Amino acid sequence: MNKLSTSALVLAAGLAPAAHAAEFEVNDDTTVGVFAAFEPVFYSETDENGEDRSDFTDNGSIIGFSGEHRLDNGLTVFGLAEFEFLSDNSNSDFDLDVGYLGVKGSFGRLQGGSFDSVYEDLIIDATEVAELAEISDEDIAEEDNQIAYYSPNFGGFSFRAQARFIGDGDDNAAPGADSSETGISLAGGYTADNWGVYAGYDDRAAEVVDKFDANGNDAPDGYADNGTFGLAGIYGLGPVEFAAKYAVQDLEDNDPRGDDVTFTALRGTFDYGSGEIYTAVQEVANDNDNVVDDRTEFTIGVNRSIDDNLLLWAEAGSFDRAEDEGDIAGVGAIYEF
Repeated sequence: MNKLSTSALVLAAGLAPAAHAAEFEVNDDTTVGVFAAFEPVFYSETDENGEDRSDFTDNGSIIGFSGEHRLDNGLTVFGLAEFEFLSDNSNSDFDLDVGYLGVKGSFGRLQGGSFDSVYEDLIIDATEVAELAEISDEDIAEEDNQIAYYSPNFGGFSFRAQARFIGDGDDNAAPGADSSETGISLAGGYTADNWGVYAGYDDRAAEVVDKFDANGNDAPDGYADNGTFGLAGIYGLGPVEFAAKYAVQDLEDNDPRGDDVTFTALRGTFDYGSGEIYTAVQEVANDNDNVVDDRTEFTIGVNRSIDDNLLLWAEAGSFDRAEDEGDIAGVGAIYEF
């Protein structure tokens, strides 16, 4: 789906379904919703040999269902299930993309299931802006097996905490694992009327990663020993909004790339009334750039809202890889309700 506006991302963080969801009151205490987004796209992308390949396909259409039940004690139980499919393929898989159950009240919000991590909500999403030509992300926890707490707003301050649990019988467990692992993510910051600053940390302790021996050669995969830390800031001035991100992804011991990879990104968005013009640039710097080259990534796009439910967009991205691999340009539409 199309990216959230910055003001929305600090408030929503996966709480609500699509903005145009059809909602129905079952009774005074219970509301259910249905929402969907169809995302056809035509694009041309450069492959590893430097050849341009085009395709008319789907950018990840979704259909979802939500529910909310208000209890007599002031608490509200809520749930959401969102499924992704490809509208151009009659044999397409119909896979769960987001699904969670939770409870909210004056204490904040607690939910469990599969959803965007608290780190992604406040750090990565600050500078991500594209539908197709997206800049790279630092490595963080996968989005399943999660429990997360979202605090209330304390005069502009808020925080979020998340745990990801992987049992030794889980399909995603490390090969040969004989114990369970729990990864922790924390994020928070301050949001004012037109600006915000945020920090986040993901220890990635339940993530299976590549391991290396003392000589830097491949070793059996295992759980990550090192995490990712990020800072982000957002500032809006009339129709213009700027955002910046600095993140450090610590690498595993003896990784040939060195100790870490840093991500330094800037984003700009201009609201021209019936749509937006947006761009982002990011420097990805490897500690040992003799093994993996540093690169400068760039994306630019424009969208136009035809009405409240239909958005058209065009984008191009250049990612500074060998043979221009991954460089992409495309046009698409998003119809949602």
